[in-house]
Amino acid sequence: MDNRERRCGQCGSLNPPAAEFCVECGILLASVAVATTSRSRQTQFALPDYLLAARERDREERRRRLALESGEGIGLLWAGAAAALLALWFGGATGVAAPIFSLGLVAVIIGLWRLRRDARNMARVGTATVVVSSVVLGAALAQTLGFAGTTLVATTRVVAAPTPTPDPSEAPGVFRAAESLVPMFRGNAARTGENPGPAPLVRPIVKWKTFVGGESYASPIIGNDAVFVATKAGSVVALGLGDGAERWRADVGDYVARSTPALRAQTLFVAAGYALIALDTETGIERWTTPLRFAGSCSPIVFGDLVVVATQEGHVSAFRSETGEEVWHYRNDNLLFGSPSAADGVVVIADEAGTVTAIDAATGREIWERSAGGEVFATPAIAEGLVFVATTEPSLIAFELQSGVEHWRRGIGGESSPAVDGGVVFLGSENQSVSAIDAETGAIRWSSPLGYAIRSSATVTIDVVLIGSGPTLNALNRRDGSTLWTHVTGGEITGDLAVAANTVVAGSHDGYIYALAPADVVETAQTILPNDQRGVLLAASR
Repeated sequence: MDNRERRCGQCGSLNPPAAEFCVECGILLASVAVATTSRSRQTQFALPDYLLAARERDREERRRRLALESGEGIGLLWAGAAAALLALWFGGATGVAAPIFSLGLVAVIIGLWRLRRDARNMARVGTATVVVSSVVLGAALAQTLGFAGTTLVATTRVVAAPTPTPDPSEAPGVFRAAESLVPMFRGNAARTGENPGPAPLVRPIVKWKTFVGGESYASPIIGNDAVFVATKAGSVVALGLGDGAERWRADVGDYVARSTPALRAQTLFVAAGYALIALDTETGIERWTTPLRFAGSCSPIVFGDLVVVATQEGHVSAFRSETGEEVWHYRNDNLLFGSPSAADGVVVIADEAGTVTAIDAATGREIWERSAGGEVFATPAIAEGLVFVATTEPSLIAFELQSGVEHWRRGIGGESSPAVDGGVVFLGSENQSVSAIDAETGAIRWSSPLGYAIRSSATVTIDVVLIGSGPTLNALNRRDGSTLWTHVTGGEITGDLAVAANTVVAGSHDGYIYALAPADVVETAQTILPNDQRGVLLAASR
């Protein structure tokens, strides 16, 4: 006979060996699994009713507290999503969307913390809320901070309605032109940096800004009531000059780099990496294409019926603008990072090794070759019978256009290209300043520090010198270099500016194209003046 005590499988109590029913719970010991032990000690016991009631009250209090925290968490998540939607509504405008987005992000984080212990509500309600909030926050972050390479397609514009005034084009001496305002890199084939202007003399407003889908290292050009710009993503985009609305977009490959298109009548010429492409300005449809060696950062020029384009390997070619047929080809054995210039029947290039070469524009034969004494990454400018070349030595050298004889040399320079107008050379130098130099003697007239590295080049109008430094667009008085106004963009400015009809157009590394204009000037996208009458429109706009 088994004389060991029997443990109840229901309540765990120990019973005498001969017991048939549990002494604690009264259950038939044979009906449940019974564990037998010898000399084991009781480890569980039944709680009194008042302790059971207290334990149930504690559980209920914890459930109520958890429900309250869960409700607050869900509310904070929805509040965060609403704040992010407001940030999207304001379109990433600095000073408005960023604080709203930050508050929304904080609300979502606190909401998630509140929900961390409620697995049931997190699964039923919180999961959907988190997904919606995350999508909205992601879109708001991309638009507010302007991430490079984002896949957002929709454009966002900030349009400020200026106070109407009489149309300046009705003033005496003003005429309307269907031709280009700023048709190519550095404004013209001579690469002097001259733009028709006028430029705003007081701080302008953002008339519009449009996201073009990627960083833009190239410079914008203006013509046919549109702004044309090439992007790092391999697209050429046409925007309305008046409102920034996208008119068309052409995919030209992944090798646009820093090359700026050139415009002539209704055709846009793009050096797209390994091809020169002619596009219709109204539709973006390709007219013709011809293969090239890698163009790199070299921008084409158009003069007469020729399109001249250089490649990074040092090859220079001239093509018929109507057909793309090659007319002549010149080979240089050094790398080219600047663009060719042309004036008075001469094409000029300056390569990385510091060699400056003059080429006959009609035949492609070399006229002369000179050493600048330092690496050249800038584009030469031609004006008043002289070629102005900036080197990284640093130096700024003036050569005679027809003979190549060195006229003068000054110890100022960098990677910025010189601008020339009215007998004065304007140059952004490696010491983060802009200088005005007498074109005939090389004497420095004034120098103005900007405080940021200068990777773009000066643009000149009748009264203003404009240049980008870091993320800042600077407007200086061309007579004494004093600052007229500045405007900060969302990214670094490395391309040149385009200025026409009291509108300044600039591209930034934040992926936006900006159009700045005075608040009290009516849009005059196609208004242009002859060089001797540009002051008429300037006076009318004051």
